[in-house]
Amino acid sequence: MGFRTYIGSQSGVYRLDGEQLEHLGLEGQRVSAIYACDTGDGNDLILAGTYGEGMFRSTDSGETWAAANEGLTASAFRTIQDDPTTPGALICGTEPARAFRSADLGASWTGLDGIKQIESVPDWYLPYSPRAGALRNFYSPPGQPEFLLGSVEVGGLLQSHDGGGSWALSPVTVDDDLHFVTGHPRHADVLYASLGWAPLYRDQQGNEQDQRGGLARSDDGGKSWRKFHTHYTRAVIIPPSDGSLLLAGPAPKVGQQGRIEVSADGGESWTPAMEGLEMPLEDMVEVFTAAPDDTI
Repeated sequence: MGFRTYIGSQSGVYRLDGEQLEHLGLEGQRVSAIYACDTGDGNDLILAGTYGEGMFRSTDSGETWAAANEGLTASAFRTIQDDPTTPGALICGTEPARAFRSADLGASWTGLDGIKQIESVPDWYLPYSPRAGALRNFYSPPGQPEFLLGSVEVGGLLQSHDGGGSWALSPVTVDDDLHFVTGHPRHADVLYASLGWAPLYRDQQGNEQDQRGGLARSDDGGKSWRKFHTHYTRAVIIPPSDGSLLLAGPAPKVGQQGRIEVSADGGESWTPAMEGLEMPLEDMVEVFTAAPDDTI
């Protein structure tokens, strides 16, 4: 089965249709987040979030583009996805770490400004950017449409119990460097968080430094967590087609010597999943995502 795949690059947007790669415009724009869907009228809607130049929108499969920044107060994007709490809505995460919702397929946006009320927001940061943290992804457990989670690098795990109206930070052991949060497709209380090594306070030292990073699991909806390892990890996924598997992409160094591992027992034990790939990887796995047929 073939898919129309949209790719954000350092030089605009491309579409991969079968084996044909076509440039769709926004040349010169660094596209750091991208979203596409079939609108049912023969065209695809595409949203391209750039890294510093705002959001662009196409309603004709990339033939033409227009700015789509109404309501946005950030210009660097890290994720654009279907809002798991609001049917038909979209949600995006940015640098600095803020969240915005759209009810009109990205034509305009509303800030979920309760995030600004969190006490530690002034301390959020990124080791590689002057902006105050990055909101990298959102997740809502099955059957809990008001419960919205967000991963903040470097800030912590965001939790909202009212669909994004108000927010609080939830501790994940000693970790503040959250890269991705997800969960089991059938068991709402089972959550996973991938973690980096940076502390919330840059001068923080001591034994905790050696305990940060890796992959954490919660069996009680985020009230408590336990860690499986402490290698730097950005990517984790439970394949929608096989809820018995868990994949992670840890690395012993940031952006170097990455690998893919799979667990069939919720993270208790791991085996390599690198067949067909060079091991270790030159870089590391940034993100896993499910294809339209639920493969990875």
